[in-house]
Amino acid sequence: MGNLPESNGGKTLAKPLGASDRPLRFRGLSAADQCVHCGLCLPHCPTYGWHGVEGDSPRGRLTLMQGLAQGRLEPDSERLHSHLEGCLGCRSCEAVCPARVPFGALIDRAREILNEHPATPPRGDRWRQMLQHQALLHPALRSLGGLAARSGARLGVDRLLPRGGWKRSLAHTRDSLAPEPRLRATATPETADALLFTGCMDRFFTGPDLEAAMTVLEALEVRVAIPRDQACCGALDQHTGHRAAAQALRARNTEAFGAHDIPVIALDSGCEATLREYPEGTLGARSRSLTRFLAQRLDADPQGDIWEDTPIRIALHLPCTQRNVTREARELPAMLERLPGVSLAPVTGAPNCCGAGGTAMLTQPAMADGLGSETLKALTGAAPDVIVSPNVGCSVHLRALTTQQAGQPEILSPVRFLARRLKNDARGASGR
Repeated sequence: MGNLPESNGGKTLAKPLGASDRPLRFRGLSAADQCVHCGLCLPHCPTYGWHGVEGDSPRGRLTLMQGLAQGRLEPDSERLHSHLEGCLGCRSCEAVCPARVPFGALIDRAREILNEHPATPPRGDRWRQMLQHQALLHPALRSLGGLAARSGARLGVDRLLPRGGWKRSLAHTRDSLAPEPRLRATATPETADALLFTGCMDRFFTGPDLEAAMTVLEALEVRVAIPRDQACCGALDQHTGHRAAAQALRARNTEAFGAHDIPVIALDSGCEATLREYPEGTLGARSRSLTRFLAQRLDADPQGDIWEDTPIRIALHLPCTQRNVTREARELPAMLERLPGVSLAPVTGAPNCCGAGGTAMLTQPAMADGLGSETLKALTGAAPDVIVSPNVGCSVHLRALTTQQAGQPEILSPVRFLARRLKNDARGASGR
């Protein structure tokens, strides 16, 4: 395949590649030259910590990208695919990099190139990708997929399947599957205080979260509109190298949410991170987490009389997207602690990523389950009453692992936790 960086006491054996060595074969990777190979990222990279191989470290992957760009490495190499596709996309390296290497954008571009040069024949991947993209665009297809998944889970279909992707997918997501939501907007886009982003997991996992969001926002007298024709944020396509599909979803959402300045609320930290990095229009600047929106609302009007005050201890899981991309690691714990009766249990020793990594929990099960188990151990060390995580993928992954251990606390999204803390009269006022 060419010179792959190997591990030798944490040092790179491959010679750093300069941009002027030879004409570029692939463009869009020049920012990899910013890496100074200092190694400060190594302790923060979960895949390097797991595998101990330089090619699975940030600086190793950047060297591979340089080799790919300059034609020193072939894009259809299986080893190259393994190293670059094995990244969890946590962007912990980006958060600590003194040279400010934009690793997230670089790994997306590298995977786009790999997608155009598959290591093995596609074997129907084009049809699968087309169906996935259509499902991300159209709620009816997602409804059909959600119904099939829930039916398969009830019937225990995964037990009849051979070992592999479908068996893992059904078994790992079974405990998080939920009916699709029945949402009722309380305002039109012209009169709303906020617009709700529903995402693409509404027919699979996040229906209860969306319903809880409407309950909480209505109790706080926030007028909410739910724009029609919105679609997936594009993260799934963007991070797997399908740039054209991601761009189509961005264009769809930009049009659906309009060009005004009304805030757009995202419940999932991954969706929020992706929306905030939209390059065109105003949607990126208007997008914010429900946590941030509610914190601003409660600053203006605390409304302490609507919350239950029975004591409860939370273990808070802060996902990669919130720590490394949106940089909102302080807002959520601060908001939760201001609620009556709520206290935060200490969480120590958690790895930088729980292993969910988008679809990595399905495609890299050994590493994902290992990192997830370490995360759960850290979250449950102080015996909390409940675990709260603002990322749907992380919640699905951790919830699947809790079923393997008796007596584990329930895992909730922040908004479902907030909805449960509403007093009955406040909850009833919203008609739910």
